[in-house]
Amino acid sequence: MFQPVLTFLRDRIGFKRILLAVSLAMLGFAIYVLYDKLKAIDWTKVWEAIGQIGPGTLILAGLFAAAAYTTLTVYDYFATRTIGRSDIPYPACAVGSFTSYSIAHNLGATVFTAAVVRYLVYSRFQITPPEVVKICFIAGLTFWLGNATVLGLGFVLEPYVVGPMVEGFGIGGGTVRTVGFIILAVLAGWLVFVASPRGFGRGAWRINLPSAPLTALQMVIGIVDLSFCAAILYVLLMAMPGAPPAPFVAVAVIFCAAMLLGFATHAPGAAGAFEATLLVALPPLGFTAEAVVAAFILFRLYYFIIPFVLALALVAIRELASGHSLSHLKESMAVIRAAEQSQEAAKQAAKEAGQPGQAQ
Repeated sequence: MFQPVLTFLRDRIGFKRILLAVSLAMLGFAIYVLYDKLKAIDWTKVWEAIGQIGPGTLILAGLFAAAAYTTLTVYDYFATRTIGRSDIPYPACAVGSFTSYSIAHNLGATVFTAAVVRYLVYSRFQITPPEVVKICFIAGLTFWLGNATVLGLGFVLEPYVVGPMVEGFGIGGGTVRTVGFIILAVLAGWLVFVASPRGFGRGAWRINLPSAPLTALQMVIGIVDLSFCAAILYVLLMAMPGAPPAPFVAVAVIFCAAMLLGFATHAPGAAGAFEATLLVALPPLGFTAEAVVAAFILFRLYYFIIPFVLALALVAIRELASGHSLSHLKESMAVIRAAEQSQEAAKQAAKEAGQPGQAQ
């Protein structure tokens, strides 16, 4: 029934164009909501709220940010081991993960940007373009499994915190909880699926999926990472004047939803959708709009801006110390572009041969 429609969308329009259109529509709507919310903000109260945060809270938020990025280093360490590149040491994985995520999150075009930065870092280990793509895929899978787990558990435990985001569509807390159970059921099904050796792709592009125990470990890594990220926002919110006794789980669920919506728009730094979601979902918990704005300004400083500056400096220092010039960056970009084209050509050849390379 749906196959002719899917075939038409794939061949005549293209899924990438459809996803781009959806992302732009989401971004446009998010900007509209954000603009509408910011019109009523008393900026004097925002700066006053920021000025009243004590040094202890600022240090604690910084420690949570450091813990979050430390957890991110495990993403690449796990991915390199999964694809059989255990010769790449942890310090290199730490640099590759930290710099790729910090730079890609801020510049946008996350998949391409992260791949280029990883190739810059790992090229000294004679890494191949397909291996870089595999590392990006496994690391991304860890991120999405962690997000799905947090959202699934959050929707079940705190279904009403996302009410302000979905009530306009006639969706209540009971439906949200049901969605949470469905997400957890799908994750359980995925664990059953990878209990047997699974993979997809062919030749150099074949990716073997992590086993069920390793997939469970991916979920744990993702949960820890997101918990530290949410903790940055939480301690900042709780330090605001007149902050309500909001539970951490509720804030964490809203945070994960905001980040996912932000990344779905592919905007640099998830800008627009992230802030709009927080301004819609957090005030019903008792936070003032000014407190939310103050908190996400500081969050951006801790999680996006400072790591971005540090990552750029770290990449520049490593490249200069290795005797590389700007041409190495151009070479890395060209290599990743060529790898993407090669991957697309392989998919097209498999499709024409009637072998789509599905997971098996």
